Amino acid sequence: MPTDLEALLALQADDLVIHALEERLAALEPRLKDLELRKQRVTEALGRSAATVGAEEKKQAWLRDKIAEHKQLIERNQSQMDIVKTMKQATAAVAQMEQAKKIVAGEESDLLAVNRRLEELRGVRGAQEAELASVEAELSSALNEVSRDRTEIEADLGVARGKRGMSAEGVPPALRGKYERIRGKRRVEAVFPMHNMSCGNCDTAIPMQRRHIMNNSGAIDLCEACGVLMYMSA
Repeated sequence: MPTDLEALLALQADDLVIHALEERLAALEPRLKDLELRKQRVTEALGRSAATVGAEEKKQAWLRDKIAEHKQLIERNQSQMDIVKTMKQATAAVAQMEQAKKIVAGEESDLLAVNRRLEELRGVRGAQEAELASVEAELSSALNEVSRDRTEIEADLGVARGKRGMSAEGVPPALRGKYERIRGKRRVEAVFPMHNMSCGNCDTAIPMQRRHIMNNSGAIDLCEACGVLMYMSA
């Protein structure tokens, strides 16, 4: 294998190792982001549940106060029955008592409904609190794991980049410049072996004369179709 090609393939191999490590590093963030979003959604839902529970508890307390107030009114009307002197007064007192009893019955029905809703809402809130605790524990664990993985990957990247720098020195500047420009176009790989009579990347047929020159000289040439570097494999 020609020295230039050997050096170029070694450089590309180092770049592929670096690319894989960088992808692993980039993959760490989405995991944390997903957990943060889950935590945010659960926290917001818990906030809404807490607000709803608070509103229902206020309604519960208000109904209890009203029931107590109307029951006191019934007791007063009951005590007044003993001191009424006319039929008209007795009829009025009875009417007030009956009206108060109807109000109390309605309020007690409303209170029962509120109590049932509160029981359900508190159950939902409890489940959300448990879910939030679970997500926070998972997030804490993930942060530790990601921190450890990031440290390891960054250490590996440092080693890989150092090796890459040494490999780059073995590639002639003009050839290295072509290689860097091709990789700069977001290509993972820039160098491909010929497959029979075609480019190993895009399968475009290469004219016979160019193939002959590449085969005889060991030249590394550009594919005019896709722009990668090609070489004749043994």
